[in-house]
Amino acid sequence: MENKQFYIKVNGQKVPVSEKVYRAYVRPITSSQRTARRNSKCLVKGKRSGLVRCKNDCSKCPYYSAGNKLLGGVLSLDVLRDDGKEEATTSDIERDLIEFEENDQRIAALHRAIEMLNERQQYIVMEIFFKGKTQEEVRRKIGISKSSMSEAYHCILRLLKNFLQEN
Repeated sequence: MENKQFYIKVNGQKVPVSEKVYRAYVRPITSSQRTARRNSKCLVKGKRSGLVRCKNDCSKCPYYSAGNKLLGGVLSLDVLRDDGKEEATTSDIERDLIEFEENDQRIAALHRAIEMLNERQQYIVMEIFFKGKTQEEVRRKIGISKSSMSEAYHCILRLLKNFLQEN
């Protein structure tokens, strides 16, 4: 087995050190270099959601080739428009905000409706709809029959529906 010698530069001189010292010295440097390389990439929309770092060759990037050497920035609207990307219209943004507000109002109304249920009914709703348990699992935990569970479930749905239709 070969004994590898490790060196670090101190005041321009190579100083022999143990592997442990070498790794402790080099790790933060390589980590910061890796972070700098990663941060030099442009942010692009990910497949699932959110922004992710671009994995493409920067020399082929329209942002980089336009003379913008500070990578990681956001493309200008002019470049996106030139590439055939459409701008979101104000009406689209307004419609999205209205839908978002309406959705928030529906969620708030649903929470108020759930608060109107008794404790056992609230427990059933929380377990089935929020924790993803089956009616069978909840039924066993409560200790009731299948028919009682089915009846309670349908009663809860009917109460929630009536409350939401009234408000």
